[in-house]
Amino acid sequence: MPVDRERLREATNLLMHRGPDGEGFHLDDAAGVGLGHRRLSIIDLSTGDQPMCNEDGTVWIVYNGELYNYLDLKAYLIQRGHIFKTQSDTEVIIHSYEEFGEECPDRFNGIFAFGIWDSKKRNLFLARDHFGVKPLYYSIGENGIVFASEMKSILRYTNMRREIDVEALHQCLTLRHTPAPRTLMRNIHKLPSAHRLRIDKQSGVRLESYWAENIDIDHSKTEDEWIELLRANYEKSIQRQMMADVPVGISLSGGVDSGTILALMTQYAGRAKAIAVKFGATFHQRTISSKDYMDFMDRYLWHLEEPVGNESAAAYYFVAEMAKGTVKVLLNGQGADELFAGYDRYLGMYYSSKMPFLSKSFVKILSSLPVSLERRNQLKRLLDVYSMTDDNSKIASVASILTRKERKSLFRDEFYRSMVHEDSDYAAEEVRKILGNHVNGTLVEKMLFYDMFSSLSENLLLSEDKMAMAAGIEARVPFLDRDVVSTALSIPASLKIKKLNGKYIHKKACEEYLPKDVVFQHKIGFNIPMVQWLKASLGEQFMDYIDSTNSLTREYLQIHRVKKIVEEHKTGETDHQRLLYLLLSLEQWNRLFLNPE
Repeated sequence: MPVDRERLREATNLLMHRGPDGEGFHLDDAAGVGLGHRRLSIIDLSTGDQPMCNEDGTVWIVYNGELYNYLDLKAYLIQRGHIFKTQSDTEVIIHSYEEFGEECPDRFNGIFAFGIWDSKKRNLFLARDHFGVKPLYYSIGENGIVFASEMKSILRYTNMRREIDVEALHQCLTLRHTPAPRTLMRNIHKLPSAHRLRIDKQSGVRLESYWAENIDIDHSKTEDEWIELLRANYEKSIQRQMMADVPVGISLSGGVDSGTILALMTQYAGRAKAIAVKFGATFHQRTISSKDYMDFMDRYLWHLEEPVGNESAAAYYFVAEMAKGTVKVLLNGQGADELFAGYDRYLGMYYSSKMPFLSKSFVKILSSLPVSLERRNQLKRLLDVYSMTDDNSKIASVASILTRKERKSLFRDEFYRSMVHEDSDYAAEEVRKILGNHVNGTLVEKMLFYDMFSSLSENLLLSEDKMAMAAGIEARVPFLDRDVVSTALSIPASLKIKKLNGKYIHKKACEEYLPKDVVFQHKIGFNIPMVQWLKASLGEQFMDYIDSTNSLTREYLQIHRVKKIVEEHKTGETDHQRLLYLLLSLEQWNRLFLNPE
């Protein structure tokens, strides 16, 4: 059946923010295939338009992303007899598919999501990059298979019935994100990172991982050897990711991660404003008010599409928006914390295994001290971990926003009973699924691997890509270069955590590029007063949402318990900002996607 041209164009145009520089279509009515593409021109501005085909027009591709090793691959493919007509990395993917078949994604070092229609084999081939930087959604139903970079395009093309996936909601309310391949929309799935999907009439649908690298922790190298290896990988990564035919910029916080990237881009390092002044640039800053945030919330969830418990997610948009019109590419330091144990939770897990005889009583004492509410909540959660003996359960407990006891108290009885089995905890099962037999290491080494392929890919990278693309900016992540990741995951946790500091080996490597006061300063992040906003305007907005008749909170949660949580947060009795922000996001998503006005 021929593709509906008008609906294909409408669905493609919904992605204009991701590709403001042009559009293209390929239609094969006999096969019932239609491909649409919006382009953000970064490499080969004149001849890199898509959809693109091979020499005889039998293989067609639509592709979002960048291949950083495409020149090396192209040289190899030319030696093998392939003929190129453009300078684009898109064409390299086509010829790599012809040369290596479905194994081609594992040859790539980059960020990518693509679909290839092979008219000779009569199959559709989809693939997503190793760490899930670029999103890829698909739906299989009466319209055949429909895939896109964003869910809204699938909804526009299919006009499917909009129903929530109740199990996905349960997962989201526990983990603060929805693990692939599920989404909150029952009939839409997302391709997991490092996975490929093939669909044809003979074999049906086949989803599988193309990269199952086992991580062997290497205890043979010295500290100095690791430092030199990391530096070599960092330098190669920055050199690769600077490749573009348009201006490249950096999202600079002034911390060790973004500072190192800038140092390698410019051979100079320092704090953000000082660097801007040093290079004769104008330093831009913007203060985001609660009104700005509220005004953006509709557009925020429209672009994000998947509610996550990440209070700083919208800030990515405001940073990208300031860069719009000046650069098309922003490098950033995302991923270094998950690779090198940069969060406090890793310290707690590290010392819980080092000092089991002391940990429980020590944490009890700490939790009674006059620390911040957020830190007290972290300590209480860590205290729960000490009662567990299984590594998967410990990691799941730290990753979860709600314990099983809290879920039972918060969820409506029928919702809780429909998803929870007393003899198992699906959060621990999710950890077990991701870890598999990939890591033979300590608790922290397993936790770092799990975070790489869960909260990093499904929450932080998803938020960053969607928000940057909402402003027409491509976000690149040099610390998630394949060589950097493979090296970092092999480093023992004992070289990542020293005393009460994480990222030790990473910081030692970065001393080559930055002053010590920058390398060892306190962690810098987005400073968003979400606690206060949820006590005022955002909290009031949330209360309005849950009082409506089609509220998700009212349907699935104990409304009196939710209101008690709101009151506890307002009075300062407990810091519930993460849960409340997630619930607010879910309600806004519900109004935009499930029950649009």
